[in-house]
Amino acid sequence: METIESRSIFSPATGYIRRGGFDFTCNPYLGCTFGCKYCYAKFLPQNKIPRELWGKWFSAKRNAVELARKEGKKIAGKAIYMSSVTDPYQPAEREMLLTRGILREMQPHQPRVVIQTRGTLVTRDLDLLTRFQNLRVNITLGSDSEAVRELIEPKSPPYEKRWLTSHQLKAAGIKVGICITPVLPLDNPDQFAERIIAFGATVVVTQGFHDAGGAFGADTSLDALKVAKELAWNQEKYRKFVEYLRKYIRVYEGEKGFFPP
Repeated sequence: METIESRSIFSPATGYIRRGGFDFTCNPYLGCTFGCKYCYAKFLPQNKIPRELWGKWFSAKRNAVELARKEGKKIAGKAIYMSSVTDPYQPAEREMLLTRGILREMQPHQPRVVIQTRGTLVTRDLDLLTRFQNLRVNITLGSDSEAVRELIEPKSPPYEKRWLTSHQLKAAGIKVGICITPVLPLDNPDQFAERIIAFGATVVVTQGFHDAGGAFGADTSLDALKVAKELAWNQEKYRKFVEYLRKYIRVYEGEKGFFPP
């Protein structure tokens, strides 16, 4: 872990985030200790640390809260994606409080906010989240299998804890998006789909495994692809799962699902 000085905390949105309608991204950290094998962020050129060390390092922007206070006026009413290259609720946030501090400074300016996380710590900040007029928390839920989680995203919270977090957010009046991005191998696709349908998320997003051949900004690691192959998870099974969902709810695929509240 290291701390760094940042020049800005709200960066102009680019790529699929910009295409989705966001004005800025907000990343309190660089890197992420959840270390999911499929994460596209480890392929980004600004990450100078070798890819094989992904999940074993992070950098905290020590002046992030101060910057959020100074830059607050420029985000008034704008759409913010938090976060694009890290998880704002990775374990370090429990002590560092950068995400919480940024949210506190943003709240008076009422931007439209999407928080993207698999971290259950997000419920700690319900007192702040409920003060935003337009905010959605997207929870990543990749599978129904703990065995798969332990193979592909072993340092991330167990799925049942993420489901509990989703219900707690919803009970507090927070809009919740369920992101199965990517859809990891499933033990019981129909049962998993029924659970998603019953939850009643504001937005449901799916995405299949992909291999962009190392193209900028998006790829799935060979390790993750290998696990999918070993578990006989393929595009045909993915499509069947998505079509089951679509019988009952609206499903967005890929970047089409990432838009402001």
